[in-house]
Amino acid sequence: MTTAPSLRATHSAWLLAGVEFFFSLSWVVYVIFLPELLARGGIDKRYLPWLLAADQLIFALADWSVGVAVDRARAALRRIGPILVLLSAVSAVAMLLLPWLAATPLLFLLAIAVWVATSAALRAPPYVLLSRYAGRAALPRLAGIQLLGLAVASALAPYLATVLKGVDPALPFALSALAVGVSALALVHVERGLPAAEPPLPSARVPAKPPAGALPASWAFLMLLALLLAFGQQIHTAINSAPQFKRLADAASLPWLMPIFWVGFSFGLLAVGRLVRERGTLPVLKMASALGALALAGAALSVSLAALVASQLVAGVFWALILCASIGLAAERGYPLQSGRNTGALLAVLAVATFSRFGLVASGATAAAGVVLVDWLPVGLWCVVALLLRRPRSA
Repeated sequence: MTTAPSLRATHSAWLLAGVEFFFSLSWVVYVIFLPELLARGGIDKRYLPWLLAADQLIFALADWSVGVAVDRARAALRRIGPILVLLSAVSAVAMLLLPWLAATPLLFLLAIAVWVATSAALRAPPYVLLSRYAGRAALPRLAGIQLLGLAVASALAPYLATVLKGVDPALPFALSALAVGVSALALVHVERGLPAAEPPLPSARVPAKPPAGALPASWAFLMLLALLLAFGQQIHTAINSAPQFKRLADAASLPWLMPIFWVGFSFGLLAVGRLVRERGTLPVLKMASALGALALAGAALSVSLAALVASQLVAGVFWALILCASIGLAAERGYPLQSGRNTGALLAVLAVATFSRFGLVASGATAAAGVVLVDWLPVGLWCVVALLLRRPRSA
């Protein structure tokens, strides 16, 4: 790859990192104010976890559907940027209206469904655009740059929850909607900078037939592993981290301690490109799963704040490697004309993992299981993945 295309791809990845940041920040604002908006409509707060879980199911369906649509448009050599901006604009308008519709539960829930479904335009398609810039080999590095937007938004979440306390939801929702709508224009800019599209080769259009059952089994196997890894990460960051810090630090310091995982995540995103280039996506995934399980075990066993901070930081690094390597594998498995479908499927799996976490909380299963079992659940899940990946068949 020449220097100019490489610089152009990196520039596009940073633009899409901005899109990722504003999209993730809009979700943070939504989660912060959702309890208040439900109360305005007279909806009991016990339905909050189930509503968030339903959002994730919509995300899962929309992510896969949009990924498939992107592949079809790519095969027909059509531009997708304007359509994605239109979907993002609908998403922004729906979000803008949420505070005003809160008093009417039916319209409020409908607006939420529209917002969640259309915001899928900002999830899978950017990774497909990046894969068209730089091909499969460079995608983990570029995805790492893009995911920095997610890392920053996740790190800011505890501070926003404190800063926005008592603020009228209308202003944060309006600002978030405006930022999402404007930043989505980056999708058009990125697509216009793509190399000239060429019709796919016949050999690429009809790939050689694999051994009976081999490819579907491998893809289903990888998606199962992604689900286990993502579910473990959800349990660790959303359920276990706060109690672990509270055991060793004052509750008032939580807004400063909770982002540590995402700080490590950011460092991992910056290093993943070189690791994948030197070792390959699957070896990086194997290594990160095994060492990440050790880091999670360190967090569960920590008896000092310094040890817990170090464990959280390292766990964040390995989650970044896992996520970027998984995106790289999805692109490899879908190359050249199904990268959108596979990337959308991966994001759908991540949404299903989040849905599962919300379902556990809503059902009270985490409380019934006990602190020790929940503490070690992410460790067990990542260990299972590490063991499965060591099997010769997984390669």
